[in-house]
Amino acid sequence: MNSHEPDFGERLRGMTVTGASPDGQIRATISGELSLQIRFQPRTYEWYDERGLARQLAGLGTSTWVAWERERREIYRLSQSLSRDEADQERRARGDSRHERYAEGLRALECRSVSPSEVVHIRTVGIIEWHVDIEAGTLRRLREQEFLGELRAAFAGLMRDRERELILLKAEHFDLGIPRSWVDRVR
Repeated sequence: MNSHEPDFGERLRGMTVTGASPDGQIRATISGELSLQIRFQPRTYEWYDERGLARQLAGLGTSTWVAWERERREIYRLSQSLSRDEADQERRARGDSRHERYAEGLRALECRSVSPSEVVHIRTVGIIEWHVDIEAGTLRRLREQEFLGELRAAFAGLMRDRERELILLKAEHFDLGIPRSWVDRVR
């Protein structure tokens, strides 16, 4: 590797992806360090109700995470100098039973978070299935920027919960040097 080329970690930290809600009125940008920027198209926030906005945010979470995962895989592929076919073959070759059980665990991994004032609840399953709940009356009580602050905080909490759950899942399937009693205690 050229000493001036960024390594895999630098490329990951430098990446950004953007997703859109199903109705196209909300955009989210996530950095490689998992910080979230979210914005509504002008004069659209006031037209949502809690159920409708929750559906749009769940769709936004899914589309943005899919984009993030695709970009992460592409960065990995490029860092390893693999063709797309080689990268696909490598993913399929990891098919030992331990990796298969880990992949099953990833698909079933549930993560949760609640905003600071408990008006936004986010739950994911396998990070690809997003569920968002917004407490009734929230959109009339909070101005757009206040709501976005709650949403960003809930997302940050979700990423912390996901990191914790990933560590526990990896410790279950691979030797990370974490004593089993510690893993059992936090489960």
